[in-house]
Amino acid sequence: MKEKTIVSASTLLASLLAYWYARSAKKDAVPYVMLGGFIGSIIGETLAERSTT
Repeated sequence: MKEKTIVSASTLLASLLAYWYARSAKKDAVPYVMLGGFIGSIIGETLAERSTT
């Protein structure tokens, strides 16, 4: 898999999980989605780095 694909997929997944959590907790979703996307991108970068080495 390409590095860009791994990072994009993990960012999307983390953002969707954060959105789901915010909606189920009846909170404003925007901060959760932003934080989830940031954490997902860090996870994706780590996974991509480990898969190429």
